[in-house]
Amino acid sequence: MDETKEPKKETYPLITIGVSAYNRRDLLPLSLDSLLAQTYPNCEIIVVDDGSSDGTGELVRKKYPMVRYVYQENAGDAAAKNHAARLAKGKYIVFNDSDDLFLPDTVERLYRALAGRENACAYGTYQTIDSQGNFLPTKRKVKEYPSGNILPVLLRHIVVNNCATLIPLPLFFEGGAFREDLRNSYDYALFLQLAEKYEFFALEKPAFLRRRHDNNLSAACYEKMLVTFHVFDDFVKTHPQSAEKYRKIVGKRYADFHNKLCREALKEKRKEEAIFHAKASFKASPSLKSLLKMAKGYFL
Repeated sequence: MDETKEPKKETYPLITIGVSAYNRRDLLPLSLDSLLAQTYPNCEIIVVDDGSSDGTGELVRKKYPMVRYVYQENAGDAAAKNHAARLAKGKYIVFNDSDDLFLPDTVERLYRALAGRENACAYGTYQTIDSQGNFLPTKRKVKEYPSGNILPVLLRHIVVNNCATLIPLPLFFEGGAFREDLRNSYDYALFLQLAEKYEFFALEKPAFLRRRHDNNLSAACYEKMLVTFHVFDDFVKTHPQSAEKYRKIVGKRYADFHNKLCREALKEKRKEEAIFHAKASFKASPSLKSLLKMAKGYFL
């Protein structure tokens, strides 16, 4: 037997790539082209149109007959991704947003990162691009992205994204899928749940190109950051053993959250909220910075 030959396609388990789309007719073709160019040989692609009114469905049906297209009434990004997961036939599922791009070997690298592990996830970081596809500086949240038990790092920083994270389909539903009551941070809620029980393995190099533009769902503001804070706070309160085990990390994260919420509140002229978060930040971790922000809030 010639061991240099590539395994037959049938040796690769089916991987479902779920794509949620809402009025992204202009950018969706670039996303789908990147998925169809994957070196991993056994993928299915499911596009869930979350109530678009810009002709997204017509585009996909006409230009991409090899892609499964499903329409739903507008219910939010998390609901669209969950819809794709319910339709998935793959052993694993991975998601891509309609404005982001996978690199050609993204799925293959994610699959190989698992190295045959049945109950584990693999994740990749990103390179930021602008609306025209030009590379932008990409800030790394940590010097080295962790593998194995990533919960202590995940409590401190959001290092796993809903894009380019390969999840065994049963684990996706075991973790509760994406919370449809959340406009943002629904992925953070799921990954905290999964990271408490299962290992995650990081790719060394970026796995996708993350597009920054005016309509980004992840664009920062006070209300969105407050949702993320509540996701973190809910997890800490409902998982007391983990909270106690990583008590110092949790304390620093509380202080950091309140500091950032105070900053966003100041930007948006929310005096009461700014003072509240400055006080909470000072209480969690007394510092001159939080004291000065508290004073700034009083003079708004």
